[in-house]
Amino acid sequence: MNYVIFDLEWNQPMSASETVKEPLYLSGEIIEIGAVKLDEQFRLRDELKLYIKPQYYTRMNDRVVALTGIKNQHLAAKGVPFPEAFDRFLDWCGEDFAFMTWSMSDIPMLADNMLLHGIDASELPVCYDIQRIFGREIMRSEVRYSLDYALEILQEKGDTAHDALHDARNTAKVCDRLDLNEYLEEYGSKVFAEAPRSRVYESCGELLADAELREFTCPWCGETVTCEDFLQSGNGTYMAYGLCAEEDEFLLQISAVKHQPGEYRAKRLLFEMSDDLWDIYMDKKEAAERQ
Repeated sequence: MNYVIFDLEWNQPMSASETVKEPLYLSGEIIEIGAVKLDEQFRLRDELKLYIKPQYYTRMNDRVVALTGIKNQHLAAKGVPFPEAFDRFLDWCGEDFAFMTWSMSDIPMLADNMLLHGIDASELPVCYDIQRIFGREIMRSEVRYSLDYALEILQEKGDTAHDALHDARNTAKVCDRLDLNEYLEEYGSKVFAEAPRSRVYESCGELLADAELREFTCPWCGETVTCEDFLQSGNGTYMAYGLCAEEDEFLLQISAVKHQPGEYRAKRLLFEMSDDLWDIYMDKKEAAERQ
């Protein structure tokens, strides 16, 4: 088993009007993958850095350039098409691997870019959120701490931020200070993505009232599962609990994406339920019941 710590950098549209909406609403196009590979004993084994030549957002957003230092000329010289980069990334990961990231924000972006290029994203490997593990196990808090803050608390000197490989290395330094043998069983979850839905809603309320959005096909038994009502989880995202006929538990996450006034679409990700996700869900459910 390999543990692949990866980080992504992505370009963004120059303006809201230039956002790609078909075949899916594309909030960002990946331009860099940085990854560190650990073995089953969490020892460093290899590193990888890939630049990707954008196909849709071909002009670098000035804010992204300022943040990452990646310019159009750099991607033109060193970038490869996303499908080629992704194939190289998968080959490098090995036959048996799990993902580790600092926060789960890179997972939806990876899934979107896979779907954009017709790559099957229906079953991603087990994923671990190192940010969540650090916050709960080290800080004993539900706060989402920055990677720089975690390095400071652990008195680790990190590489320069907002470079994908540097951020993966920095996450590995945090991992080296965590008792992952103890924590991983509680936090791991497989992720299942789906092709984007084309239906347009006039409001977020109309979107959430669509009963079809609470239904999914169990990836293991193949039966249709109907989730409980959605609970707000923040930043335009909602979650719902689902139990299949074989009593496998899932957490369905939905994002209500506003394209423009009166135009909303739904993006969904399905997570295998973990102990940690169950805690998150119950916290949201209890908060909703108190209101």
